[in-house]
Amino acid sequence: MPNRLAKENSPYLLQHKDNPVDWFPWGDEAFAWAKEADRPIFLSVGYSSCHWCHVMEKECFEDAEVASVLNSSFVSIMVDREELPEVDEAYMTAVQLSSGRGGWPMSIFMTPDGDPFFGGTYIPKEDRQGHPGLMRIMSEIDRLWRTDRERIHNSAQEFATAIRSSREHEVSATKLSAELLRDAVKAHEMDFDEDLGGFGKAPKFPPHTAIEFLLNFAISEVGTEAERQSAADMSLFTLERMALGGIHDHVGGGFHRYSTDEQWLVPHFEKMLYDNALLLGNYARAAALCHEQIPELETLFSRVVERLVGWLKSEMTSPEGLFYSALDADSEGEEGRYYVWTKAELLAALDERAEAFCNAYQVHEAGNYRDEASGVVTGANILRLLEPTEDPIVQSLDKLAQVRSKRVGPGLDNKALIAWNALGIGALAEAAELATAERAAEAILAFEKSFGQMPHQVVKGVASGVAYLEDYAYLIEALLTLAAVKHQFRAENARITGRSPEEWQSEAARLAQVVDDKFRAENGAYNSTAKEHFERFSPSQPIFDQPLPSANAVMARVWIELGEPKRASEVLHALSGWLERAPTATEALHLALLRLGDEIEAGTARQDVEVELESADLMAINFAAEGKLLVDIAPGFHINGSVVAETWLTPTDLHVEGLPFRAHYPETENGRYEGTLEIPFEIDLPDGIAQREIEVSLTFQVCSESECQLPETRRFSAIVRAT
Repeated sequence: MPNRLAKENSPYLLQHKDNPVDWFPWGDEAFAWAKEADRPIFLSVGYSSCHWCHVMEKECFEDAEVASVLNSSFVSIMVDREELPEVDEAYMTAVQLSSGRGGWPMSIFMTPDGDPFFGGTYIPKEDRQGHPGLMRIMSEIDRLWRTDRERIHNSAQEFATAIRSSREHEVSATKLSAELLRDAVKAHEMDFDEDLGGFGKAPKFPPHTAIEFLLNFAISEVGTEAERQSAADMSLFTLERMALGGIHDHVGGGFHRYSTDEQWLVPHFEKMLYDNALLLGNYARAAALCHEQIPELETLFSRVVERLVGWLKSEMTSPEGLFYSALDADSEGEEGRYYVWTKAELLAALDERAEAFCNAYQVHEAGNYRDEASGVVTGANILRLLEPTEDPIVQSLDKLAQVRSKRVGPGLDNKALIAWNALGIGALAEAAELATAERAAEAILAFEKSFGQMPHQVVKGVASGVAYLEDYAYLIEALLTLAAVKHQFRAENARITGRSPEEWQSEAARLAQVVDDKFRAENGAYNSTAKEHFERFSPSQPIFDQPLPSANAVMARVWIELGEPKRASEVLHALSGWLERAPTATEALHLALLRLGDEIEAGTARQDVEVELESADLMAINFAAEGKLLVDIAPGFHINGSVVAETWLTPTDLHVEGLPFRAHYPETENGRYEGTLEIPFEIDLPDGIAQREIEVSLTFQVCSESECQLPETRRFSAIVRAT
């Protein structure tokens, strides 16, 4: 007999409607029942295309023994994280605080008031590899609930306090400057995989926002030519390796969620709308950047765009013109089954072209796909290229698509989320797919009108949920992108239909005012939620790109496009400390700063130390006299001397890259510099060199009488001339 989830719209909740667990959907009824029955709550959070969510369902939630304990001792709630992102975020914070990691399915035990006291991710039924299974965990929690309630409430109170504290983000402001952008590029260089593309080690996720920032930095006027070239190289090489790799669905178009290895070969096979929307925009930009400059990459990237758009249209579009959320990783109970091939299957499908195709796409008799858990070769192959391939071989992909269409396909999550749709609209506009983009945008505005406000989602033609900040922010930027592309088309005398650029810009401005009214916080940035949303703890402000771009950063970009740079600066200043502290997690904020352009120095400077070079950022030094670095230190603060006694202090250090130089540090007062510091220095240019652009950096640590801040490095460009 179906449980309460049978009345829900979410595909994920409906997947669990026949479980023997007496599931409640999230809502007042479940919490009231827990209080009345005096039981703890078991909360499970996941999403429809999550492979390990399916595993836990089979091992635990379909199991009669597990269900019996849950039904007799707990109140069980099932949540689709994509429907209720604020619920997912709040309790995921608890999991990350307790274990140092997160993931789905998320398993939380909490009080009837909603305060968590124990959490984890995937939990098998029985103990495994030294970790307790769900049966033992439930038994222990049931015992503590009956015999030591105070211990549970103390733990819940600690978790609630920690969640609230994690949302305060008390990070000192940092002066908005071009140096932050250059430092971000250098930070990405440190993580960049020069051999395989991407950043860091396995698993590798598509670095959407990093690529967007680096592509834009590459065509900006910020930094040196070498830095801009580095940004271009990192982004284009990563896009190339992903396009050639197994993470790319060569047959059907689009990209899988992430690669389990460093080579972009073996993915987790779910396909998410947001990944593909963000990658579509990046590949369209990269193809334009490579136009007539790198023809082989332009061809590869354009082909990726074409097939990705085809996938969105053929498999992911609802009758209303909106886009579905995801395709499952599994089919017929096996992850990746729909997407992999044996060599025999390819030989039968492609006839005389088969051998050439197998050689190009790295297909072997033994297979190149290993089982993730056991590492055993399965005999199946994931298609991937080592280099761009000629059109005749690529044409074989269409034949394989016909063959694959006869297989049992993966499950479809048919939710149309406003935020993810907005990402798709903006990307399609950039790819010049205006008709498809406008149809989706018109559908969203029509649902807003009929629903009475902006919904969070549309399922089978029915709008529901109240929109979050990201729904508004991404949609506003998408409408502005539509306006910009249509304006460009009109300037080129191309035929356009639908709304005018001015009409789309007007809609964007209207929605931006709604955001300011509903989500604006006291610090000038925005909260993720409005008063209509769940708020057990305290409002959070989106800062990091994980993996969607920070909605605060997107709103900053929106205000720039709407001609309100002062408002954009307010958002960036509120969060500016994080640009300096976490440059590889705040690329969207860095991109907003890059777009601020001439306004980049506006706003309140950090009140600790300001470093200035004589004659501004580009300084001309006559080496008949000594060069000089001037540092003005705010009253009440000091920086350490050039030599320090304590190992935890960072000395002040001037450095010039690539040339012999001598810095003359003045004597210190008690090992510290205060007020105005002058550091004379000399540089030796090679014989015959009249001038050279150099990189000067100053490392220092700002302290007051009671505490020291983290060390930091400021970098500057300078022109030096021989005399």
